[in-house]
Amino acid sequence: MDYVDTIVNELDQHIIGEINKYGSPPLDFYNDAINVAIELGKILNANLDVIKLGIRFMDAKLGEAVSLKKKNEHINMSLGFAMEFLARYPLEENTKNKVFACIKEHHNKEFGCIESEICANADCYKFLTPRNIFKMFYNMRQNGYNFEEILMIADEKSDEKWNLLTLDICKKELEPNYYKIKKFIELSKHDVLSFINIGKKSE
Repeated sequence: MDYVDTIVNELDQHIIGEINKYGSPPLDFYNDAINVAIELGKILNANLDVIKLGIRFMDAKLGEAVSLKKKNEHINMSLGFAMEFLARYPLEENTKNKVFACIKEHHNKEFGCIESEICANADCYKFLTPRNIFKMFYNMRQNGYNFEEILMIADEKSDEKWNLLTLDICKKELEPNYYKIKKFIELSKHDVLSFINIGKKSE
């Protein structure tokens, strides 16, 4: 087994434990982002060791941050965790620095390395595929959100992630999805408003 894969296995155990504890991010989203990032890394001839670690670390503390009502601090929390975690391993400093860049830059549009850009673009797939949007609806309903709240969040997240894409290969693949999702959300909002209006007329 490759040395980095040994680190990855230990890291997965820790992060999946965090996901089970806090319920965020959904495990499917975590795995999907990993798979997309690795495939992009192969296509773009990037350093897969950096990607395997960076894509896992970038939201490693998201669940804890959300539970503490400090979601905006999850990047710094994940970065601190990564620095502490990787201090136990004799990785090259260049590799570590690129992994840290993946964490710090995954909501950016400017990147210090191709691996960071790949992780940031892979992260966008979480909210730009119909399958994941339906998963999001299900998970949020389970957590007590109402339909209108979920529609609003889905609308905002799909726009946010679409606007963060920088790789042409990802834009080309996800563009049809983005417009289908936006259309679905718009139609769903219309249906809700129509139902409300019908109810008012019958009063």
